[in-house]
Amino acid sequence: MQLERRPALKYLLIHCGASFGNPYVNEEQADLNQVWVNIPSSLVALGGDVHVHIGGVPGNGALRVRLARDDGDGRAQLATMPLALDSESRMVLPCGYFSRGGVYYLELVSNKEFLDYDSVNASEINKVKRNVDKDFIISSKEASKLSVSEKNRMKRDVDSEGVIIETGDSVVKSWKFDVMWPTANLDVTPEQIQTYPERQVTAILEFPKVVCTPVESSADFWLELLYCGHSSGSAVLCDGKNTSSRAHVLYSEQMHGFTGRRTMTLRCELFGLAGDYALTLRPATAAGPQDFAAAFIKADWSEQFVLNVHGGSVLPCVDGLRVLFQYPECVLEGADRVRVFGRDGERLRYVAEQRVRRGQHTTSFDCRLFSERYPEYCFVYVSQAVTGAVADVRMDCLPTSPLSEGGAGGWGEWSAWSPCPAPAHCSTRTRSRHRFCDSPPPAYGAKYCEVGIRIFVCISSSPRLVLGYLLFFVLIFLRGLQVTFSPPTSPLLGN
Repeated sequence: MQLERRPALKYLLIHCGASFGNPYVNEEQADLNQVWVNIPSSLVALGGDVHVHIGGVPGNGALRVRLARDDGDGRAQLATMPLALDSESRMVLPCGYFSRGGVYYLELVSNKEFLDYDSVNASEINKVKRNVDKDFIISSKEASKLSVSEKNRMKRDVDSEGVIIETGDSVVKSWKFDVMWPTANLDVTPEQIQTYPERQVTAILEFPKVVCTPVESSADFWLELLYCGHSSGSAVLCDGKNTSSRAHVLYSEQMHGFTGRRTMTLRCELFGLAGDYALTLRPATAAGPQDFAAAFIKADWSEQFVLNVHGGSVLPCVDGLRVLFQYPECVLEGADRVRVFGRDGERLRYVAEQRVRRGQHTTSFDCRLFSERYPEYCFVYVSQAVTGAVADVRMDCLPTSPLSEGGAGGWGEWSAWSPCPAPAHCSTRTRSRHRFCDSPPPAYGAKYCEVGIRIFVCISSSPRLVLGYLLFFVLIFLRGLQVTFSPPTSPLLGN
């Protein structure tokens, strides 16, 4: 019966301002007001064990350590463990608990039944029970264990060394600290390619600061290959952030957690268009890291595309018109084609097309497709990418009728000579005249006129310029122009 009366008696003495010794605990008990911690700054999730320096705790203080994380809806408790300090008053928090970036809480918990009532009087208890902060959040698990009256009695006192919280049968001192998301390194090789490249495009992804395995699932990511067309500024818009860039997603893969070094080969057929590409790593949810990782690739049209039309003209056509072509090995099966257009002035009019099967390098078009309606026909190799976009990569045009001597053009009259310019310091001065190939103009397919311009050199009698004039004559000769040379009749100008 005496044991049953002891709690009531103890409460009465405390309430009256008396002190009472608890015979079940050691005299050295932890005063949470005196406890302080030193948590390292610049912590990175999964970047190694966290060494926390905890001071103001007696050697045998009865405390527990809780680790929690802010998940938006409240504090999610990650672990509870006894306080175990080494000789330097440090405690090690295992790396795996820090599976993602965000706000974390380190909490030291002391049960009220273990408080040293010799050092706590009624006024100090009331001090702990003040300064209510309406923004205080507890986890859903803790909230479910508290009654309405206990929730109303929850209070905390904020000072420079943490937050003291009274929750039911416990007193907790809490410290908040930030943990950064690990950064990703993303590289591609090579960065400059041709469409449908012969050399493999390799991507390497790694999180260099991640050194341990998480105890729970960490963040998810999307690895995406984007095609952004021909962007300005070395694909500055092709990074997955700018929605106005109208990038096409060519490939995507969901990645779970922070993987070690991973090497991937990007398939050749993904690079079917010239322009700018970006390989991006982005978080799968808004709660993930906000930093994007990106690597850029620039592609030019492949030199393996070749198109040649057999013959010097479309007509005469006997057994069809043969077209020869080459293409990169990994083009899409049955997607490319050869199209025929008739040229009508500056416009091309569609006539016909044929699909290209992989392994096929020649095709023939029926002679009935061609007539003298168009003076020229153009044959175009059309390449199709995985997005469905098509591009004309090679074109070869032939006249409808063969070239002939008949109908050749003739030169018109020469124009008058232009005047010689005034002498300038060491400048070569010329005058010229021209004529047009319009008497008559050549018929289509016939030969065009040849030399149509004459240049007369105005030579100064100054010896300093003789060498310059001779070099000028050599250049004119190499260009195939007809030049007339006359000695000067005056010290400055020729006639």
